[in-house]
Amino acid sequence: MRVHSLNIGRPQLLVRGHRRLSSAINRRPVNRPVELDETGFDGDRVSDLKVHGSPDQAACCYPHEHYAHWSDALGVEMQVPGFGENLTTEGLLEAAVCVGDTLRVGRATVQISQPRQPCGKLALKHDRPDLPQLVNSVAYTGFYLRVIEPGPVTPNDEITLLERPHHDLTVERLTRIMLDSSADRSLLNRLASLPELSRSWRDRFAKKRNALDSAGAPPLPGVGD
Repeated sequence: MRVHSLNIGRPQLLVRGHRRLSSAINRRPVNRPVELDETGFDGDRVSDLKVHGSPDQAACCYPHEHYAHWSDALGVEMQVPGFGENLTTEGLLEAAVCVGDTLRVGRATVQISQPRQPCGKLALKHDRPDLPQLVNSVAYTGFYLRVIEPGPVTPNDEITLLERPHHDLTVERLTRIMLDSSADRSLLNRLASLPELSRSWRDRFAKKRNALDSAGAPPLPGVGD
């Protein structure tokens, strides 16, 4: 496992027809060490702090292994970092890594906090309105990191798994649960209180659980007594 590319950027204006959005999705690779702390990489910025940039989203990762798929699917040569990620990785696929995994990346220690959900800015960047749906359909989403111990990261740095507390909660599985209207209530209850999961995703799973309750799903034993 290693860092294939380290990518830094600042907000720019994206223009497609009559649509104009500010986004840092057009990041560019750098070939030097960059300090990573709880707020993200030094020199990197996001445009909308309501959606990105919390400590749970200090850095975004995307597997380099998916680039061949997208080049074929979109009919263009997808260039890194085509998904606006900070770290293009090798050896960390969504089907294999888990929320709560603690990793050593360069001299920083990080933890996987949530899957990434593709948004309209990704669609706008590639001029493909259907791209978020395509990403979700194969669960090639990438994921976010929180920082446990700050430190510099350099392109080609090794990535080492230090701890895995939740072997069954892969990033891919959480993406599919989020999109599943028939998700199991007991699992939603677990995810809504999972401390390693980002607050925003805990809240989303709590809403899905509460929606089941409102629809008349039977309560769990001991809940609400």
